[in-house]
Amino acid sequence: MKERILQLTQLAEISNHGHILYMYDSLDGYLKNAISYILTGYKQGNQLLLIDNDERYNLIVHRLKEILQSDDMSFLHYVNNAEFYRLHGDFHCDSIIRHFNRLLAPFFEEGIPIRTWAHVEWREKDVDHLELEHYEYVSDQNIEKSGIISVCAYDGQYVTASLQNKLQRSHEYLMTDTELVKSTLYKMGGMVYPSLSVQEIHNKTANKLKATKHQLQSFITNNLDPVIIYDHSDRVISVNLAFEKTFGWSRESILGLHATELPILPEDRKFEFYRNRSFTLRGEKIVEYETVRNTKDGHLIHVLVSCFPLLNAENYNDGWAVIIKDISEKKQAQELLIRSEQLSIAGELAAGIAHEIRNPITSIKGFFQLLQSDTLKNNTYYDIILSEIERIETILSELLLLAKPQEMNLVSINLCMLLNDVIVLMDAQANMNSVLMITEFETEELFIKCEENQIKQVCINFIKNAIEAMADGGKLVIRLEKKGNEKVLISFIDDGCGIPSNVLDKLGQPFYTTKEEGTGLGFMVSKKIIENHKGTVTIESEENKGTKIELTLPL
Repeated sequence: MKERILQLTQLAEISNHGHILYMYDSLDGYLKNAISYILTGYKQGNQLLLIDNDERYNLIVHRLKEILQSDDMSFLHYVNNAEFYRLHGDFHCDSIIRHFNRLLAPFFEEGIPIRTWAHVEWREKDVDHLELEHYEYVSDQNIEKSGIISVCAYDGQYVTASLQNKLQRSHEYLMTDTELVKSTLYKMGGMVYPSLSVQEIHNKTANKLKATKHQLQSFITNNLDPVIIYDHSDRVISVNLAFEKTFGWSRESILGLHATELPILPEDRKFEFYRNRSFTLRGEKIVEYETVRNTKDGHLIHVLVSCFPLLNAENYNDGWAVIIKDISEKKQAQELLIRSEQLSIAGELAAGIAHEIRNPITSIKGFFQLLQSDTLKNNTYYDIILSEIERIETILSELLLLAKPQEMNLVSINLCMLLNDVIVLMDAQANMNSVLMITEFETEELFIKCEENQIKQVCINFIKNAIEAMADGGKLVIRLEKKGNEKVLISFIDDGCGIPSNVLDKLGQPFYTTKEEGTGLGFMVSKKIIENHKGTVTIESEENKGTKIELTLPL
């Protein structure tokens, strides 16, 4: 490989790569050396990554344009050092190195030679000397691996002699405004080896750290609950498969986002981040508080959230973790339990009422039958009274459906004929209310096994409700179609007044009704009948536009 030569005040050969510590005393000296370094690379066909502040960058560009014949500065790539070293946030070694590698990656991939010049700056109150030493040590390893030439410039006024000596251990060369020399303190490659006993201790420690890291990663990956890991700046560095499955967003779309940018966090729950972060910063944990989170498909799910801090080897806070437990099914089970208890109470009440009324009704019916047989006088009135009593018996029988499951005699029935019979029965009521009933049957014959009278009862109930919802007349579409080879779908679609959204999810609860004189039992009984037939009932409705009720039944 051809050697690249860096020419400053004196000649010095740097073969293949070099890490240079530059301690400057004056701005003029700094600019001269930066220009010399940049021009040397330019002449050798190198690109140059310059990490500095805007003021020095503008001075460098101005002088370069005075020297170069061309105004083309495309070989010079500038990054603001305040952003690079995060002067407005934490100085964090790993984040800086990752950023550095991302900047160089496109050049390495294309095989384009590049050298770097970085003016290192930090906030004194936030960064101790140990952290700077660690940063330069890791940088040296990174530069050696990438095979580039890199200058790390420091303002000599802010670096003590002690710190300078320590920094020389991770730089192969030391440069001042007037000299470039080999560092006598540099400890890279095979220059200094620890003793065998120290090596053994290091190996054991490394193996333990490796095992711990593997265990932690295994815990995150295989956890059945979603896990999010944030770094010290509250950006996502890891999520597990359970997160993707629960919320729907891919790992790639989440990594790197700030905690407040996470799409799973509803706008009105943003305060949770600040509260949780304050606890973890103090080294405290939060155990399972209940809240809600967004999913990609637009739903809100109930969850339990736990948070705890992540500490580094020096026992400093280096990030935090969040574990989210989806309790949607548990919540649904609780709601079903409450509804089940309501149904049980309704059933007991219905049974009591039905049995109390049935006995006197039976007696009345018997006496009227006797009166009817004794005389032909007023037969018409007797017929009406008897018909009404039989109607009461029918209503009581329906009410008893709430009390206990009914034994069903399932027979094969042509649904097309059944629906036509119901339509004929309801036609008079539809005409009186100016409602046009339209049938859309996929076929003329569609057989299912069912209890005919119960299915008729359900269809009558839903058609009756639809007619009553269209006080000023309208159109009711009754649709019948197959769904695959296993199900049949019956739809009742009206253009009536519709049902408000806040009422819709309460339908089916005992004694809840939208009618002034209703009891709320009609829909409940119909739903129970369909469920006893292993089917389902779904409702879609929009206020002032209409309602669609769909019944699915097995073939």
